[in-house]
Formats: sequence, structure tokens, C-alpha cells
Amino acid sequence: MNAPRENDPTELDRFKRDIDLVDYAQRQGYTIKKESRRGDWHHLVKDDEHVIVTRKGDHQVYLNTGDDRDAGSIIDFAKTRGGDGHGLNLGQVRQQLREYLDGAPAPARQYPTQYATPPDSARLNGLPVGDPEQARQAEEERRTRLISEVLGVKKELTDRSYLHGRGITDATLDSPAFQGRIFTAQQNEHKNTAFPLYNEHGLASVEQKNEHYKSLLPLPKNGIWVSHPTAGKDTPVERVVVSESAIDSLSHFQLRHGQDPKNTLYIATSGTPTEAQVALIQRVIDKQQPQEVVLANDRDAGGRQFNINYLNELQPARPLVPVAEQEAYREASRPVEWHATSDKYHTSLKVTFHHDSAEQGAGQVQQLSERVEKINQTQQDGPSLAVEVQRSTEQATIVRLTVARADTAQLEVVAQELYRQREQLRPAAERQQEAFLRVDYPLAKDFNKELEYTAQGLSAEQIRAAAQREEQQQESERQQRLAEAQRQEREQREAERQARREQESSPEAQQGREQDDTHFQTVLGATAAEAEQRPARSYRSEQEAAEHTAQFVHAKDAGLVLLKEYIHDNPPPAGRKVDEAEREDLRERARYAEAAAGVRLPTASPTEAKTATWTVDELEPNTTGRAEAWKAILDNSGYSMQTSQVRSTVDEQGIRRAEFDMTYRNDQPDIAIIHAIVTNTTARAAAGKAQYAGVSVVEPEADRAARQLAAEAAAIQPHNRDRSLDVAVKPGVEATTGDMPAAGPSAPGSEKLVIIRVDEPASSPGERGQAEAVQAALTASGAKAGEVQSTVDAEGIRHSEMKVSYRIDQPEIAQVSQALDAAGRQVGNHVVEHGSDRAERQAAARHSQVSQEVAPQLER
Repeated sequence: MNAPRENDPTELDRFKRDIDLVDYAQRQGYTIKKESRRGDWHHLVKDDEHVIVTRKGDHQVYLNTGDDRDAGSIIDFAKTRGGDGHGLNLGQVRQQLREYLDGAPAPARQYPTQYATPPDSARLNGLPVGDPEQARQAEEERRTRLISEVLGVKKELTDRSYLHGRGITDATLDSPAFQGRIFTAQQNEHKNTAFPLYNEHGLASVEQKNEHYKSLLPLPKNGIWVSHPTAGKDTPVERVVVSESAIDSLSHFQLRHGQDPKNTLYIATSGTPTEAQVALIQRVIDKQQPQEVVLANDRDAGGRQFNINYLNELQPARPLVPVAEQEAYREASRPVEWHATSDKYHTSLKVTFHHDSAEQGAGQVQQLSERVEKINQTQQDGPSLAVEVQRSTEQATIVRLTVARADTAQLEVVAQELYRQREQLRPAAERQQEAFLRVDYPLAKDFNKELEYTAQGLSAEQIRAAAQREEQQQESERQQRLAEAQRQEREQREAERQARREQESSPEAQQGREQDDTHFQTVLGATAAEAEQRPARSYRSEQEAAEHTAQFVHAKDAGLVLLKEYIHDNPPPAGRKVDEAEREDLRERARYAEAAAGVRLPTASPTEAKTATWTVDELEPNTTGRAEAWKAILDNSGYSMQTSQVRSTVDEQGIRRAEFDMTYRNDQPDIAIIHAIVTNTTARAAAGKAQYAGVSVVEPEADRAARQLAAEAAAIQPHNRDRSLDVAVKPGVEATTGDMPAAGPSAPGSEKLVIIRVDEPASSPGERGQAEAVQAALTASGAKAGEVQSTVDAEGIRHSEMKVSYRIDQPEIAQVSQALDAAGRQVGNHVVEHGSDRAERQAAARHSQVSQEVAPQLER
């Protein structure tokens, strides 16, 4: 079969049919929580996301149960979750899915275009309604029909061209091990090589392969490809070799069996092994009782992940013991268990220690941590393994280790240590024989690639070097394809912007903009009365703030509201600038405070990045999002600080305990505002205020003291206004004293500064946009509007900013206030103004209007 050409219009349909969405999702770090007995639907989980995968016609579809907008086919799944969570465009989706089909470490489950005809309805209707036997027989007929369509009536290998192209010789194919285990499937004019998968009930499915093509029937993946023993049928098996594909099994036989001719049975999983396949491999071991099991998976992150999990799951042949007049396999104890999962960039290892006491669990965790520390010390680029204790009880402790996918080998070292540790903890009768499980990695990426290099006469060292060069070349080509896709996307966006400019420069568009300007001028007066009646958002007390907080998603968290309001009161780069004399006074007070303390603070460079850790606990069990809400407020503040990703654990009571780091520098002009945010939060939490329950900021005392000195001498000081004093005291209600002193009213003649930002589609050169209309309206009202500073982003959106100033005592204050309020309500505008300035401006506007109404009456 020929590979699809670039942007083949049928390619997206092929992706939908040929890629197993469940297998693809598992490669992205999702795990199967539950699946139907027939395998026609799967419940996948990753972190807090739950996804249901089912079938629709000839392809699979998914639904995110937490967001009904997140649904669709494999195209939508890859587009939404690609790009490290930032999403992909259609060209990037095509490229990623091509790479998955052509070079994925494990084959995807793929689907043919033709499906079986429905079973005989007359026969099935004769069964009782709801009888499980009806569903079983229907599935059995469907499975039989699908397999028959692929293999036909005569099951034999008649076309060896694909296998010869992969370097497999006739001597290998004629070995007793592979007789009757490889067939030729012919559908229409296409001939593919077919590998049947078996389970305890017989033929379970069929995998087809050809150049640029691989397909697995749309049936439950509960079978494995298995050879005969190399010495022939019914001979005692000495060794079992497990690999990802049948091609790798044939290659391993051709490369290794002559060097160590033990009677060997080969098993392949056709990609990522499912739980059912692992259980089936164990039953083969139980029956054949081999002396060793060789794990012959690929030399990549995926293959290492499979080996890590096999080390936990597979064990020597289990004895049968009588149970209630039946027989069952006796399982060995598991004092330590582990399981590896991965996403696009990271591999995680979940380790569970079973113990008799919490102290014993703590010792095991300490031992693991010391081992991880030794591994990290050997890394040239610094520590790479991260350890997190997720849960601990008297009986069990769960630990999570995370590493970049490129460093998955480090987790494999940890898994081998855990494997040896488990054998030591087991009773002597349960311990496995020495070297029962053995890992055999190929010299190249996989054994078939090693076979190709070996056929070229390369030595082992040359094979390793060639494999490394090829891997680097593939990565370079992938980067080039990605750059080309991005270039095409940029050209497409530019063409769309040019078309939009031509449309906007038409006479009809110009007339529409003129009408919009006229409407904007009308809105200035129409919205003034509404603006005056709408009170500024301020609170008499934190209790009042808490009541307002009920409107937020993460409700009843007044601390979050107050933090947001404090940031609103100090928009960057606003702040109370101090003159040089006052700054010197602040420096003097800082030096005096340092001397009075009797200590010398560290003389770290002010440009050195400092870290403070915010810890945010949920208030109720089984809830989440509180830490993310606090982090979002800090991220959106515009200040120079930066935050890390949220880390979290869940305790025995189900309370999520999260934390994130905030980095800052003491030489930044907004350091005083950052210092106020941290100290106010810490003080209110330490005072036991209920609104700050579970919130704290942890940092070294030296960093806090150094930041305080920098804050006291900073050129910009925060507007330390207590929002509880913003409004007059209501009758019968006593206002509470705030945590910060209120700022006194400004002088009547002081000049106020406002920053207005406007986002709008970019217009053609010389045309007046929305920003210019706002500028003209504010100038006409009596305010001083500065020049419009604009930039245009890659999406063709124009971002403009202008500075506007006014005086409280100017005669046109009412018109200025109306214009600013109307501008703030126009779509695309954002008015950055200090809260106290806004309240003072609106009060002055109301007073001006009242004075203008009273003056004529006095004259009469």
C-alpha cells in the first residue's frame, strides 16, 4: 500500500478508521479505569479527567464527561491535547498522527473499511430479551465474520514479500516455531501479512501488516500472538520471549536463537499490552513452566515502560490449589507493587508499599528517597527524578516518581531495585528463582532494525552508532516538517488577514465604522446615569466580602476576593511614586531597622531570583481548584513575579493539599506591592481569619527580611487602602478595623492617571480604529489623552494603549467621568484605574452636576 500524499483529503478519514483511540490515549498517559466485557466502550482516566470512548460507525469517538464541548474523533482528541496542552492546528495534527502510524513504538489498533454483516436476527430474536447469551452469540458471530473476511477459508502464507522486505529469511519462516502462525490475507487486490492473536477460547483477532500499513480488527484486545516452541509442538518450553510485535519476535529468533538454542516460545502483544494480555501471558507461563522469561521490547521510553510493568506483574508458574471444590492459582504476596504510566513528555511510576505500621512505611520511603537521590547525583544536568508521597496510612504508603520520557531508564533502575526488595520481603517459599525475568534490549531501536543493520555487515558498535545517527536524523526531519507546517499556517493566516483588510477597506465598512463612532458618542451620555447608580465594588468588612464571594466558582473564599481587589487597587505599573527625599528617608529607616535587629542580612544580589511557596488546602473533602484560583489571580496580576505549576497530594480524609512556587526579584520596581501581598496574606492567615483558612506562604526568614528592605526603599509604593473603609458606616452596623491603614483623600487639584487598553482587529494603514475613537471622545470630554501606542499580534489583533489624565477640580469632571465610564463598558476596552481614584472621580462628578443644577435656582 502506498503512503498517503501530503494533505490527502481522505487522510483524516483514514486516521479515524485506522487509529485505536484507546491505544493512542494510553500513550498520552490515560489509563483504563473500566471497560465493557465486549470491549465496545472504555472509561479512561488521567488526573481528574474522565473520558468515555465508544464506537460510531466505522471509527471510535470520545466524550469528556466534565466538558461536553470536548468530544469527537481521534482528530479532535489529538488537536485538543497536543502541543503540551496548548492545542495543535490541523496541519500539526496530521503530522503527529502520521508519525504515530509510521513510527510509533507500539502498533495502533486500526480498522478496515468494511465491516461484518449483522448476525441472523431471526435466530437471535428467539432468545429471551436481555439474555446475556444473546449478546455473547452476537459478538461471537461478529468476531468470526471479521476474522473470516481477513483470513478467508484457506489459512496459509502464500506471499512472503513483505516479510522478506523486513529481512526475515525463509529459514526463519519455515522453522517449526512459526508454522501455522503467519498467514496471507487478501481483500480485493491488496495482500497483507496476517498475524493471528489467540486467547484461551481460540482465535481472538488478527493483525495485518504491509509497507506503510498496519491494522488490528475492531475487537477486544484480549489475545496475543504466540508461536510454537522452537523444538516443535508439545515439547517442554525452557524460555518465553515477550516482545511488542510479531516482526520483532521473528527478528529476535533470527538474531539470537542460534547463539542460545533453548526451546523457546515467542509472544507478541501487537502494541501496548492490555491488562487482559498481561493476564494471558501469565497463564501461558503457568502452563508452560519456563525457566526464564526474556523481555525483548524496544529500546525506547515505551519499551522501558512495558518492561517496568512486566517486572511487577509476571512471576514464575503459579501452583493450583483447591478452593471450594475448585482449583485456583495461588498468588505470591506483594509487599511492594508499582505501575508506570506516561504522557507526551513524562513517565510516572506509582509505587505502593504494604506494611504493618506507618513507621515501617516511612522507612521504606526513606530508603527509596535515598536511592533516588543517588541517581540524581549522577546526572550531569542536575536532578531529574522527582518523588512525591501521595498517601500514607498504617497499612500502605503510595509514592509517585516522575521523570522526563527521555530519562525513563532511570525509573527502570528504580523498578529493578523494587523487584529485588520485594523478593527479600517475601517469605522464602514465595521467592522467585534467580534471573527468572531478564531484559534483552536490541542494539538499535528495535530487533528488526538491528536485523537490518546486521544484514549490512555492521558490528555491534557500528550498529549503535548508526542507530543514534538515524534517531538524530528522524528528529531533524520531524523538526523540519513541523517548521514547514508552521510556515504554511503563517501564510494561511496572512492570506486571511489580507482578505479581511480588503473587506474592511470597502466603502461599506468605512460607513459602518462612522456609524459606530456616532453611536459611541451617544452611548457616553446614555450610560452616565447607570454608571452613577452602580456602586463601586467595595466591602465594609471581610464578612461582606465573603458574602460577595459566593458568586465565584471557588466560592466562600473571601481571601481570594480581597487579594483580587488589592491587585485591582494596584494595577501595574501604577503605585504611589515617592520622590528622592522620601526614598532616602525610607532607606534610612530600613538601615535603622536592620541595626535595631542586631543582625546582618545576607548580601545576596538583588537580581537573584527568590522563591516563596504558597500552600493552599481545600476546605472540604473531594474538592479541587482552590490553589489554581489563587495562582490564576497572581498570574493575571501583571506583576513581575512568576508562579510554577501546582503540586498536590490527597490525605486520608480526602482533603487536597496543594502548593506552588512564586519567584520574584528584589530589584523589580513592583517589589513593594509583591511584599505587601505576601505579608498581608501571611498575617491574616496567622491571625486565624476564617477566610484565609488553609492558605499560607512559606519562605526563608532571610529572604523575607531582604524583600522587606527592598520594599521599603522601592520607588513605587502600594496604595495601602483598607477596602472595609471604602463606604460610609451603615446605621446600626459598626465597621471593622482593617489590616492596612487607609489612604487619605487626595488633594482636590491633584492629577489622576488612567491607562486605557483597546483590543480590536487590525485596520488598514491610515484608517481610524476603535482606539482613535476612544481617544477623540475622551479629549472632547475635557480629559488629556496621550498618543495611542499599538502593536499587532500574529492573529491580526491590534493591541493599543493610551494614557489619560484629568484633575478632580476641573470644571468638566462630570463629562470626563461619563466618558471614562462609557469607554470602560465598550467591548474590547479595558480601563486601568485605581479604585480610590475612580470612586473620588465619580463622587466629584455627582457633586459637579448637583452644583450645576443648584446654581440657576440661587440666581433666581
